[in-house]
Amino acid sequence: MSKHLITASAVALMLATSALAQGNDARGANFVASWDMSQTGTVTLEDMQIRRGDLFDMFDHDGNGYLEADELAQMAETVTAQGALRLERQAENRAERQSEGRRGQGQATTSAGEIIHQAMTLAFNDLDGDGRISRAEFIAATERLFEMLDRKGKGYIAPGDF
Repeated sequence: MSKHLITASAVALMLATSALAQGNDARGANFVASWDMSQTGTVTLEDMQIRRGDLFDMFDHDGNGYLEADELAQMAETVTAQGALRLERQAENRAERQSEGRRGQGQATTSAGEIIHQAMTLAFNDLDGDGRISRAEFIAATERLFEMLDRKGKGYIAPGDF
């Protein structure tokens, strides 16, 4: 029961990333609302470290301080489901723009949603290459994630950045 509750909670937290498939204004507002732990209206590195710590704890089902094979599989399944939802919403948005005679701009860069999903993988987080992710590794990888999202180098992410 608690495993399903934890997984459901993780999915709820990650749903914020699926909002990134919406329009730019909604993307930024939803991202900030979900990741702004300090409630300042922007997302800082510290906010992201707190949020990712919560995500780690949710996926660390046995509480041993590592995401190992079964937990990584659950995390990958959740991330894959979120990615599919994101792609579906992007396709719907493209179809809507085309039906209204609007042309969408090409995506030359990786979207924030794709970056966040990438940052949930073993490859992104397993800094020592032992095939599992410690809580310390997961939190340490947050700095790299933050730099990828803070494309303007301001030290924070605001709704308008999307």
